[in-house]
Amino acid sequence: MKNKIIFLMILLSVVSKVSACSFEASTENNQTASNPAKVEENTAAIKKSALSESDSSALSDISGKTGTYEYKSGGANNEISIQKLEGNKLRVKLYASYEYEINGNLNVNVGEAKGIATLEGDTAVLVPEDTEGCEIALKFSGNKLIVKPKNEAKNCGFGLNVSAEGTYRKVNKKPDFGDSDSNSTSTQNSTTSKQNSKPERIRFAPGKSSTVVSGKISHGEEKTYLIAARAGQMIEIKITDGGANHDVVFSLIAPDGVNPMGDEESGDGYDSGWKGKLPKTGDYKIEVGAIESKNVNFKMSVSIR
Repeated sequence: MKNKIIFLMILLSVVSKVSACSFEASTENNQTASNPAKVEENTAAIKKSALSESDSSALSDISGKTGTYEYKSGGANNEISIQKLEGNKLRVKLYASYEYEINGNLNVNVGEAKGIATLEGDTAVLVPEDTEGCEIALKFSGNKLIVKPKNEAKNCGFGLNVSAEGTYRKVNKKPDFGDSDSNSTSTQNSTTSKQNSKPERIRFAPGKSSTVVSGKISHGEEKTYLIAARAGQMIEIKITDGGANHDVVFSLIAPDGVNPMGDEESGDGYDSGWKGKLPKTGDYKIEVGAIESKNVNFKMSVSIR
């Protein structure tokens, strides 16, 4: 009998402690539920944790977005190169083209855009340099890149029927910028000044494949221009007005630093007119100088087909 009484006392003690714990937990939950500030604090903490995990995931995955992407459909033949920079920044360069035939001759209209984009989640928005109102959204989806431009025809400066829009496929883990910004060095010729002005980009009006550029050589300095083109296109450059001495000449430098016009060391790399097929895709430099004149105005026609 005595043992039964002891057992019942122990059992009652255990039940009492369990009930007390349940009551405390219930009380705490009721207090939290009845306290809006506490609920809001807990909700904010959960959201902050989820956002932090999302940002961390995006930043850790950004390096996988580096590479070269291509889109080909109909007359479109586009390429985008993307390179990871510090933080969540991306260096982006786009070449877009529209190929068509007239009387059996292949013609190509081109467009080019480049700049630094900020990645937010799986999407980056590129606002190309030297443009106003042009925006190009880049959405990453595995090895695909979905590109949707905004105000493209009006503000991006592309040629007729040239569009960046499309679903691109990753074809290389390495970007191929192929421009003078990163991997080309221009050589100089003794007949012109060793100094270069800040490069000025040549753009064609919508639907056009040629333009006339007016410039001035001051104090013997060279005037430098940049123009985007694709390998295999034909370019024709001509000095249409070379001043009173008619001594204005130019040199063409390919994205890899080579002059397709000839050997600059022998003096054949400069001329007042040249037509030929371009060997590389990327930015070409046109360096304009004068043999003797120190200050001279000039006009130069440029066409790409």
